Amino acid sequence: MKIAGSAVMAIAVIAITMLAFPAANARAQSLASDDTPAANLLAASSDSATSASRTNVDSTPPWITKRELLGGGISVLATIAVAPLDKPVASELQEAGWQKDEPLHSASQVLAFAGGPGPFLVGAGFIAAGHLGGNPGLSGAGTHITEAVLLAAGVTALGKGIAGRALPGVKTSENFEWARGFHRGNGPFVSFPSGHTAAAFAMASALTGETAAWRPGLVRYVGPFAYATASAIGFARLYQHVHWVSDLPLAAAIGTWSGLSVESHVHRNGKRGAIGRIAQCAMLQPSAEGGMLVGLSLPFSARK
Repeated sequence: MKIAGSAVMAIAVIAITMLAFPAANARAQSLASDDTPAANLLAASSDSATSASRTNVDSTPPWITKRELLGGGISVLATIAVAPLDKPVASELQEAGWQKDEPLHSASQVLAFAGGPGPFLVGAGFIAAGHLGGNPGLSGAGTHITEAVLLAAGVTALGKGIAGRALPGVKTSENFEWARGFHRGNGPFVSFPSGHTAAAFAMASALTGETAAWRPGLVRYVGPFAYATASAIGFARLYQHVHWVSDLPLAAAIGTWSGLSVESHVHRNGKRGAIGRIAQCAMLQPSAEGGMLVGLSLPFSARK
């Protein structure tokens, strides 16, 4: 059983990484090609009227395109495909052979921290280092990473609230229940999708995008490392018995989309902040219970 369980989990982690990294790498290389000196020189030499017209049309890239919809569809299919493994993997990881492995236990704690406050600390560290060292590119990278993680956190919070999925080990008559994650005492019912995994993949995709913009030659090293680490964070959450396997694919897709979207908007729009554009899409409305309803209206384009 240990061998079978190990093989299943290894395949799941590798599959999540393989789904996320190719799309992110392609988008990162696109950003890099758009930011090269040759591209900038070509753009500067264009006719001013044409440039102004193009700016009016393309200055704000769509947040969701056919490519993002395809990726989301694949992640949903992956969620359905791995759902039968939820209980077998959870049971396997709770066996003494796994839980008494001290190095693995310690590593899972470090990885869980890396997927929780870790992305925010990385962003803050980049911002501080950039300001102290007089490096705007570094501080900008920290800002963009933070923006990506915040966007992923907002989307996953909405998904958790709607799905209301029970965490492993929670006794309930319904595994999923509509909007149960929004209720008071919702702690045991916010399993789907995994917030740590989404944050980790948001940081990985944003970091890959920043590397493509400033040091394109390092993308081949930074990208695989960042996404492998994000996948390991997802595995750590399984090991800690706070998530199901099927909580991970959609979380990985959300995180990857968040990082790619922020990077696309930032590097195609100069120094304009993504948080400001996200705020422009936000809608706030008082609820009947005295709370506040939060919504997002994102522009959609059929462009590839």
